Amino acid sequence: MKFALFLILFVGLVCVAQARSNFLDTLFVSQSSQVEMAMTCNATDSCAGKGDACKGIYGIPGCSPTNGTCCSQGLFCVNSLCVTDNVGQNCTSQTQCVSSSPTPMNCVAGSCVYIYGPGDSCSNNTDCASNNCTSGVCYGGSMGQSCSTASSLPSCNFGLYCTVNMNASTTCQNRTAEGGNCTTTMQCMEGTTCFSSTQNANGTLSQAMCQAIGTQDEGGPCMDSSACDSGNVCYQGNCTTVGTSMTACNSNANCTGGLCACSSVTGDMYCVGSLYNNPCTDESISLETCLATSMCSEATDAPNSCCYANCLSQYKKSVSCGCSFADSVSGDCVYNQYCGGFPVWAIIVIIVVAIVLVLAIVLLVFFMMRRRRQYDSI
Repeated sequence: MKFALFLILFVGLVCVAQARSNFLDTLFVSQSSQVEMAMTCNATDSCAGKGDACKGIYGIPGCSPTNGTCCSQGLFCVNSLCVTDNVGQNCTSQTQCVSSSPTPMNCVAGSCVYIYGPGDSCSNNTDCASNNCTSGVCYGGSMGQSCSTASSLPSCNFGLYCTVNMNASTTCQNRTAEGGNCTTTMQCMEGTTCFSSTQNANGTLSQAMCQAIGTQDEGGPCMDSSACDSGNVCYQGNCTTVGTSMTACNSNANCTGGLCACSSVTGDMYCVGSLYNNPCTDESISLETCLATSMCSEATDAPNSCCYANCLSQYKKSVSCGCSFADSVSGDCVYNQYCGGFPVWAIIVIIVVAIVLVLAIVLLVFFMMRRRRQYDSI
């Protein structure tokens, strides 16, 4: 009996140790192992993960064989190591600063730093794309002020958008509230999108209006996928159901509304396009709603951003929901720090093993105490 209890205890400890190791791997390692790419698609190099040595950058459709070991897509080769960014490192120009975050970087005072937009936190004017840091917050243009449409960051404050005027100048103007007429989603207040929801008597669509995101079901009209509800994307002006599993193909004829692409990693052929990629509708709606509620101007995981402070959980879910598609096409040659995660079944196994261990320890102590009482009574 004692031998059986010791065996259970030993096996349980091994299982918990292994589960703990896997748990830490999924949290901190993600998809980043060194994998040889398929010979088809003319890819012969290997792709390196975060922290691995490198000599080039993994691109689309694959590494150039002359570059040597390349970083997985989503990583950059900096000082011979694959990294997600080189924030804080020395630089002489903006081209030397790289990051996988949507927030742009710049070379300021000889160091690579993030450049933030309206609503993000800041310490100095140089932290902001607008060069205006007031009371610890970046501010953009106010109503009627000049703005730029060239930057990847919004140049106007929350609730405003940059539009081209009749005289070809650009100024910040108020976004249209829900229910107002529009021609593009850019005109609509954050958290809403531009589309027509009703038809005129002659069967044509009525004037498009700014309406809440995610309110159109399958078959409903749309201008972009933000109008569609769970499991649908905007395709040829209507919300259309999209499959969540990979679709194999031999040619473009097998892919309605998409292309048949060859993975340079797996060597397999897959349909790609809006109807085949994971739409992530629920996650996108949750993120956009959070951004609108928190008055954040952009979706990013840059550390001082409004999104990072208020909507990081929603951002992670939105970014990670497409991991299965990326993994199928690029395998371990794509890096996404929000992919992976500890599976529910593993959590259940750990709980069960922990309960068994506790019971085994209790029974072992009980029998040891019982044996000791027997010796004491002799």
